[in-house]
Amino acid sequence: MRTRTIRRVAIRYRWDRLKVSFWFAPVVMSLGAALFAWLMYWVDMQIPNELLETSRFVLAGTPGEMRSILINMAGTVMATAGVVFTLLTLPLSTVAAQFGSRLLRVFLGDRTSQLVLGMFAAAFAYCLTAALAIPPEEVQPEGPQITATVGLYLVVATFASLIVLIQHVSTMLQAPNIAAAAGAELRDVVLSEMPDAVASDSLRQESRVASAELLKKDGYPVSVGDAGFIEYVDPEALLSLSKERNLVVRLLHKPGHFVSLGEVVAMIWPVDRVDEQAVDQFREAFRLGNTRTPTQDISYAVNQLVEMAVRAMSPAINDPFTAMTCLDYIGEGLALFIRQGEKGSYYYDVQGQLRLVLEPVSISELLNCAFDMIRHASRDNASVLLHMLEVIDTIGEEVGSPAMKNPVAVRQELGRQVKLILAESQAGESIRQDLQLIRRNSEALVEKLLILR
Repeated sequence: MRTRTIRRVAIRYRWDRLKVSFWFAPVVMSLGAALFAWLMYWVDMQIPNELLETSRFVLAGTPGEMRSILINMAGTVMATAGVVFTLLTLPLSTVAAQFGSRLLRVFLGDRTSQLVLGMFAAAFAYCLTAALAIPPEEVQPEGPQITATVGLYLVVATFASLIVLIQHVSTMLQAPNIAAAAGAELRDVVLSEMPDAVASDSLRQESRVASAELLKKDGYPVSVGDAGFIEYVDPEALLSLSKERNLVVRLLHKPGHFVSLGEVVAMIWPVDRVDEQAVDQFREAFRLGNTRTPTQDISYAVNQLVEMAVRAMSPAINDPFTAMTCLDYIGEGLALFIRQGEKGSYYYDVQGQLRLVLEPVSISELLNCAFDMIRHASRDNASVLLHMLEVIDTIGEEVGSPAMKNPVAVRQELGRQVKLILAESQAGESIRQDLQLIRRNSEALVEKLLILR
């Protein structure tokens, strides 16, 4: 069980890392190209050259000539790859300087850029492998015409992908497209599901009552052996381990929290059933790293858009349109969060036994994360503050969702954000007409939220 848990956590963690790397796609495509080159050489050996010697679309020549052509094409691809790397490194510095280093993840995870890099690596690997596979003319007098021709077409396709990359980079660096990519990450993490309860409501209630006294007792602490941010927690592994050993585990930290060396991240009950092997297994369900990631951390996914909006409102950039675009995607993500419904704190097995207790992300926490910094940065810009009120109105429309457990508290929190926006505008330097407009819209929105109760 421990091996399976470690493997699942490691695979999910590494897959998240591979999705935002520039080397994974080129390595995979290069290996595939090398295998494809050997396959094409085998096909070449099955087809006599006489059948293709009159075709204008197939290269012809001796094995030495074919080898020379392939090596020259490989050298050309390698030389052009330097241009590709330049096209990709310059946008990285632009994104980091203008939008923030956290947004580099969005650019690194771009599939088009990864595939174009993979095309150049694959073309080089194909041509080099095919050239090395050609035996001397004394051994094989016929040249591998099909193999060399496929290499030529692959190089042509690779140079065509360079044009695609130039077009793609020029559009991707536009602020709305970067905001859209960050918004997609927010949407994905909101839609990612924790394992939900599967037992009936009556069994859940009985289990919670029976476990209440147990949780009041001192539990067995699970500490981490390193310092860093909790990047990933495998709840399925925790549930499986708890069920296997008939334990209850409570998480004290969420993904995105920073933990110090030796800090306790979970408690386990009952203590008499816990041994060092069990603690090691539970500890393996946590993955620490140097940075936060939006894989399970909704707040961080919101922070990516917030950082972009705050930088856009800085005096050096002064781009309120980008800030309003970020607010639109934040509003979409938070509305989807409300529509999905807040996750519960208690998770059960199929028999209705309580196995996992955690503190889910609250809408109040996300609202503060979404609006506090943007509100401060936009106090002198009435357009952004008014747009923020529109976004809150959009979020408020979703509060009546059947999945929402406590709509009154959420509307109160939304009303509090509206009042903070009004207070922030009064502390700024907006003209009287703008202040009056913000006040009217704020009062109307607060009244609407109260009516919807």
